[in-house]
Amino acid sequence: MSEHEQTFQAPTPSPSSAPLPLRLVPLSPGLALGPVWLYRSPALQQQSQPQPTAADKGRRLTPDQVAEEQQRLRLAVEQAVAELQALTAQVARTVGKEEAAIFEAHQLILQDPEILDAAIERISQQGLPAEQALREVAEENAQLLAALDDELLAARASDVRDATGRVLRLLSGTSTTSLLPQAESVHEPVILVADDLTPSDTATLDPRLVAGICTVFGGPTTHAAIIARSLEIPAVSGLSPDLFAQLTPGQRIALDGGRGLLYLNLTPEQERELQQRMQQQQQERAERLQQRERWRGRPGATADGVPVAIFANVGDEEGAKQAAALGAEGIGLLRTEFLFGGREQFPDEEEQETAYRRLFHAFAAGQPAGKTIIARTLDAGADKPFPALEALIGSLQEANPALGLRGARIHLCHEELLRQQLRALLRAAQATGITLQIMFPMIATLEEVRRLRALTEEVLAELEGQGLQLTPRPAVGIMVETPAAALMADVLARAVDFFSIGTNDLYQYVMAVDRTNGRVASLFGRLEPAVWRAIAQVARAGQQHGRLVAVCGELAGDPLIGPLLVGLGVRELSMNPPALLAVKERLARQPLAYWQEQAQRLLQAETAAELQHMLESIA
Repeated sequence: MSEHEQTFQAPTPSPSSAPLPLRLVPLSPGLALGPVWLYRSPALQQQSQPQPTAADKGRRLTPDQVAEEQQRLRLAVEQAVAELQALTAQVARTVGKEEAAIFEAHQLILQDPEILDAAIERISQQGLPAEQALREVAEENAQLLAALDDELLAARASDVRDATGRVLRLLSGTSTTSLLPQAESVHEPVILVADDLTPSDTATLDPRLVAGICTVFGGPTTHAAIIARSLEIPAVSGLSPDLFAQLTPGQRIALDGGRGLLYLNLTPEQERELQQRMQQQQQERAERLQQRERWRGRPGATADGVPVAIFANVGDEEGAKQAAALGAEGIGLLRTEFLFGGREQFPDEEEQETAYRRLFHAFAAGQPAGKTIIARTLDAGADKPFPALEALIGSLQEANPALGLRGARIHLCHEELLRQQLRALLRAAQATGITLQIMFPMIATLEEVRRLRALTEEVLAELEGQGLQLTPRPAVGIMVETPAAALMADVLARAVDFFSIGTNDLYQYVMAVDRTNGRVASLFGRLEPAVWRAIAQVARAGQQHGRLVAVCGELAGDPLIGPLLVGLGVRELSMNPPALLAVKERLARQPLAYWQEQAQRLLQAETAAELQHMLESIA
């Protein structure tokens, strides 16, 4: 038997009188019953020991070893970032884009000078091995976060330990895969009992093997808890270290994640009752999924029949197929960057047209009639590296890239690139029968809109002169992402056919939080009153001028928030495909007047905490 295998022991006999359950912290709702699977997080154990081990004491690098050790650390970080990129893509497919963003933040943590550069410096200044230097720096940063009064910020200490723990495992050549429940070692779903779980640990759990989670540390705002809720694994935290030490593998326990209860030493009566409640829970969940499935082929609408277009955000051909399979009524955000990123040379017009045709066909599945695709023109700059573009305009490594040359600003500097893309999109739409709409990113002024519309008309006239007929002519809209666009929405509405609010960037600019900066990324995520009011202002301007207002950011795909956006006046929600059915189902529960009333309530909130409390009361 390997050191990672666990020996299941018979459960301890239960006393005749039913013991009261322990009251812990609820993390993720639901009931779970099964044998204990004990897990001690190697990443957290490594990070919680910043002092040198006995083997490391007295070990100091010689001057000629320093450069080699620094390079070893850099390579491990590069490998860890590559692993995180793969994990991000996996979680986006299996859980959701919002949860995947957790691991994008982990990549930023590893690239943060506060950690990497500091560790490199300790290697040279103190002669420390790479493992020890990184462990010390990471733990110092984690403890600074953990000591903060803000619960959300304090919870990010686990993210620092998780991200750097991945590098430490690569440096030491160890793996944690076999420590977690695997199909070959689990005969029935288990209760995973751990000192703590990192987000990486939680994201790799199989809900078919893990019935529930109980931890010593961790709270409801940690990323591990967020992922557990997304995976619908019941979870509690707050188990005392003493009880954790007393539990044995295979001991049957149960938990109620909604009420924060943990049942130890189950009596037969308790187990029978819990089994019945679990069966009822599973039946209710199956019924919910069946009800949700009914929405696959139905259009989005409120309970009183007000139509709301439920579209998908798509970034490649596979995403288009998934969106079609899940019943998306259209593509509300086609991220055309999939053709450009990471290339030394831009694709020519013919290659672009071919790729767009393939994607349009994948979404239409032979039935293009009535299918709409809204293509966002190349949104280069900021956090999106494009080597081919840098060959034309120089380095995009700016002091403030989010405030620099990006989106529409690049279009207006290099119009021929945009003309090529527009021609390719329009030809592909004409060839496939798709109804194409065009929207421009990163708009701040009316002058930008006027110039981009004029340029689009020039391209249309050119193609029509060549015999290309597009019916209907493509609508032209803009992304509302900057405070300037939100404040000028009443003016911009007269110059465009529609608005699409990109809530991710709008949040970033309204709240002055750079979501690509590891030091402040943890501030990004909670719905803030300022952001909600900005969305409301854009929605009012759209209604006053008869312009459709859409939302294509993460908020649209939240089943709780999406319908409230409709209450503000939004009539198109575009989201990652896995969220489509849940949002349709939730929207249809109440008439428009209800969603309007609740959306107006949220406008009265003065703090994020108040707004969150209101959201929970609506839920």
